[in-house]
Amino acid sequence: MTTIERTPSATAALQSWWTALPRAARVILSILPALTAGYAVYLWAHTVVGPHHHQFDLAIYFRAVHFWAAGNDIYDYSQFDPVNISLGYTYPPLAAVLMSPMAATTFAVVKAITLPAIVLSAAACVLLILRERVIIPRGMTVAVVGVVTAIAFLLEPMRQTLGFGQINLFLMLLVLLDVLVLARRGSRFTGVGIGLAMAIKLTPGIFLLYLLVSRQWRAALVALGTAVTATLAAAVVAPAETWRFYTSLLFESDRVGFLGSSANQSINGLLARFTSPLPPSTAVWGLLVLVLLVAGYRRVRSAVAAGDVLAAITLTGLVGVLISPVSWPHHIVWVLPAMVILGSTLIRGVLAAVRSGGPVAPRLRPLIGPAVLVATGVFIWGWDTRIVLGLPDVDYTGLGPLAMLAGSLPMFWTLAALFVLPVTSFPRAALSASSRRVAAGTRGTPTD
Repeated sequence: MTTIERTPSATAALQSWWTALPRAARVILSILPALTAGYAVYLWAHTVVGPHHHQFDLAIYFRAVHFWAAGNDIYDYSQFDPVNISLGYTYPPLAAVLMSPMAATTFAVVKAITLPAIVLSAAACVLLILRERVIIPRGMTVAVVGVVTAIAFLLEPMRQTLGFGQINLFLMLLVLLDVLVLARRGSRFTGVGIGLAMAIKLTPGIFLLYLLVSRQWRAALVALGTAVTATLAAAVVAPAETWRFYTSLLFESDRVGFLGSSANQSINGLLARFTSPLPPSTAVWGLLVLVLLVAGYRRVRSAVAAGDVLAAITLTGLVGVLISPVSWPHHIVWVLPAMVILGSTLIRGVLAAVRSGGPVAPRLRPLIGPAVLVATGVFIWGWDTRIVLGLPDVDYTGLGPLAMLAGSLPMFWTLAALFVLPVTSFPRAALSASSRRVAAGTRGTPTD
């Protein structure tokens, strides 16, 4: 565990330089780097790295909503998929209600609204994440956030979210606003963001773990209450669909695609590749889920006790990816804050080692784990590893266990990050009341 040291000297010098520039130069330097980086990333992502998915998932939502508006059950909609044979609408009814305005317009209009919304949501997430680790000079926020947002779309989960027209960054933003904005302000509405995310898609329910570990009892109740209220509101609009989803479809995980697909980067996906064509053992998967929940609980508790909210919420997100029955690459957006945490830890650690004046090697030793994660993460998340390694979409018959393990490289990186992701110790005065209680309990001292 490292202790954060915020040294404003470099920031102050940069701030002075920025303030001295003419206003026109500041405007150009705010917008041009972000646009240039964005265009470069687009060219790299869609001409070098992998295929352009042409908002395939967004098209499913669009067609399913039109199918629903025509008087059909939205969960009866299905269309051909080159990998999974057939795909349909799989989100809870609230998501369908929120998407229902799509029925009144064209797909071109839906794309014109959704794609900028995804990019803006990513920028908002980047801003909230960077504020936890970086002091951005006043006036340079647009430039810094714009460039980092562009670079973030080099990561496969971010790239796929935009390419498929997925909703994952919207859900991530709801969680971050809850934890890093509302909770910091002591708002009584803390938990609403997580609750809404849970009602739109089930997997964000893992963030109740963070609220419980950090002893934010009221926020946990608000999250549950919001999820239930939003679901009941959707049931008023779509009662039959709500009943069908929560009594039947909820338990049919194969509706989202083949569990053994190379794209499934959960623990269950690895098991499915080994047991194919038979389904993976529910008992084995359940045992692994329990082990991961215990490990995740311990790491999240450690981060909460240190006051490192960003690490705590990131670790929670990584646990959710690992234990979910299905985790496609575009679900793993929590790799973004993980990479920011790793990168900032390396930079601070190297600078501290160089400035120490003593032997550098011993001070660099704790950075080996984060450095390995960053180096491997550049490869694993910078490319589609299935394409790079020439692995099949689904059928691993005759390829052997090494191929099956190679097909789970993103999952193994996520698993390693769960144990290696650095936790930064913030000054005790900066901890929230709930974090201080956890810290006190961990250290065996009286509660404040």
